[in-house]
Amino acid sequence: MKLASRKKKGVIFYLLIAAITFSLSVLLMLTQQVQKTELAIRDSFFEIRGPVSVEDSPIVLVAISDQADEEIPEKWPWPTSVHAKLVENLARAGAKAILFDVIFANQDIYNLKNDTLFAQQIREHGGVILAGALQESSNRNSSMIVRDFPTEVLLNANPNPVGLVQTTDHIDGFVRIYNLGQIANEQSFYMLGLEGLRVYQDLEPGALQDLTSVTKDEEFAVGEYIIERDNLNSFIINYYGPEGIFPEYNFDHVIDDSSYNTVDEDGFFEMNLFDDPLTKTGLLYDGVFKDKIVIVGSTMPTLQDFHPTPFASADFPRPGYEIHAHAMQTILDGNYLSRQKDVSRLFVMLFLTLLVVFFNRSVGAGWGFAFMAVLMAVYYGLAILLFLKSQFFLHVSGVVISIFLSQIGTVGYEFLNEQREKKRIKGMFSSYVSPQLVDQMIESGEEPKLGGDDTYMTAFFSDIVSFSTFSEQLEPKQLVTLINEYLTAMTNILNDQGGTLDKFIGDAIVAFFGAPIPIKDHALRACVSSQLMEKKLVELREKWKKDDWPEIVWNMQHRMGMNTGDMVTGNMGSERRFNYTMMGDNVNLAARCESGAKQYNVFTMVTETTKMEAEDHGDDCVFRLLDNIVVKGRSKPVKVYEIAGLRVDASQQLLDCIGLYEQGMERYFKQEWNAAIKLFEQALPLETHTKNPSKLFIERCKMMKENPPAKDWDGVYIMKSK
Repeated sequence: MKLASRKKKGVIFYLLIAAITFSLSVLLMLTQQVQKTELAIRDSFFEIRGPVSVEDSPIVLVAISDQADEEIPEKWPWPTSVHAKLVENLARAGAKAILFDVIFANQDIYNLKNDTLFAQQIREHGGVILAGALQESSNRNSSMIVRDFPTEVLLNANPNPVGLVQTTDHIDGFVRIYNLGQIANEQSFYMLGLEGLRVYQDLEPGALQDLTSVTKDEEFAVGEYIIERDNLNSFIINYYGPEGIFPEYNFDHVIDDSSYNTVDEDGFFEMNLFDDPLTKTGLLYDGVFKDKIVIVGSTMPTLQDFHPTPFASADFPRPGYEIHAHAMQTILDGNYLSRQKDVSRLFVMLFLTLLVVFFNRSVGAGWGFAFMAVLMAVYYGLAILLFLKSQFFLHVSGVVISIFLSQIGTVGYEFLNEQREKKRIKGMFSSYVSPQLVDQMIESGEEPKLGGDDTYMTAFFSDIVSFSTFSEQLEPKQLVTLINEYLTAMTNILNDQGGTLDKFIGDAIVAFFGAPIPIKDHALRACVSSQLMEKKLVELREKWKKDDWPEIVWNMQHRMGMNTGDMVTGNMGSERRFNYTMMGDNVNLAARCESGAKQYNVFTMVTETTKMEAEDHGDDCVFRLLDNIVVKGRSKPVKVYEIAGLRVDASQQLLDCIGLYEQGMERYFKQEWNAAIKLFEQALPLETHTKNPSKLFIERCKMMKENPPAKDWDGVYIMKSK
């Protein structure tokens, strides 16, 4: 029958959980890391959507590229006369607006006449927008706006105002929004893209609305184009695709007519890519600039005008002039993006928080986690769908966090209740049955009963060497203190390695690995535990020596034995008092290994089954063959091994010793006594203990030499005692 049932708690507790998780979700949503995650999720939507065609776009790009720098005789910064040639040729080709995403803040370094030529072409075309930037400079007492504008000769020649080109980054450095402009000394300056669209529509300078008068709810118009703003002074750029989606031509191609020679033409042959009068071919005749908005900008890495955007990562940023192109195309198409407002986002988070909390209250954590996963997937799918169909950004990260924390908070609350109930049951029953049985009883929800199961696992026995001597030399209170400290340290290691303590028999420890919870590497864990216990005993001996215990204490040794096989585990005893323990022939063999270790002058003995099982799951331990024996009470022989130590601690001396020793064992089993003795004698100086297997087998080989076994001897040694 069930000992406890899941109780429904009052609504007030779950409302409190919802309030706490909602508040925590809001706080997390305000952190930079979550904000960056949300922006990255939005960027991924562009990748899911893919590129959008700009086939009918009036925007064309002219690249100040590395290739152009190689073809123009002078290196960057080029004479402004080449920019004059660019404007002249674009005017011939019918370009309606020419936008420079380059700030000509310095006079020409070759000849000031070049600036005059450039200014003349700007004046004649009438549709050139030069770039500028406004930077805030501050000190302790004041701040001011510093202008980074073209030279006076260029400004005075241009009928159009400067177009601002500085970008606005989000907290992760990506450019996703486009400002309308900036106010400096109560004067409005507009972004390059807005000034370019004004010229494209043949609007007069000053036709754009004064930024100082722009209000939140008022529309902002650029001629016939209405900008749907995201904030008072910006809108979200709808990037149409990765770099290169707009038509792009190299600067040197556009200036390459019959009156200008590039480097290749000077060195080899003349081929005019813009206007070849002989063949009537080139960009001029292709009409690629006719009635177009031409944006001139840098793709040269040395000019460092690159920015990460949704289609361009921080590792592969896009040229700055493409940002203006995508922003302008967004305005031209009215293809605006919008995002969920803060109030709506908080309402959705609160609603889903309550939904998850009360769903868990109704059906439990198991179904709750499944519901959480489905809810997250559905919400994420909805966010993608809204972006693809309505170009709307549904907030994802904050909502997902609120769903997750609501689930974790509810499960945590239920877990605490469950632990409180388990503690209550333990308090009621631990005085009558073992703690292990109480845990099993609580987990199963059933009353304890007698019975056992066949289990393949590893049994472990340990015992202190010559414990009776300790009893004789120590006072009872001292003995209890010493044994408690020893047993506590050893039991902690067993528990840490996943072992189950069966019982203490005085100073002896009985334990097993692989039950009640199955463990695949139970043999390896048991072997590793024995060596960790050996190392721990070394530490304890040092401590006891410093604490002035008698010499017998700080020379304490213990022996351990292990065997792996089928055993019966379960609740065994009387109807009123029983314990979770183990029984069977393989258990007895493990006990014989512990006692038998003494005869081989080692402190750990395991069977071949344990060794092979452990090595199937790792090579953490170094083993040494001890013998092929028949223990007292059994008729079948079994090979036994010493665990010489953990491989990570094994010295070369130890490995050399074992190598010589095992060569000696090969000769021993072949009854080659002299050869065996010679190898054991070579291993003897390398042994770490005075009493050791090498010394034992030297004596045994001498005995065998004097009293040889039968010719058909199978190498089995029959132990006469336990």
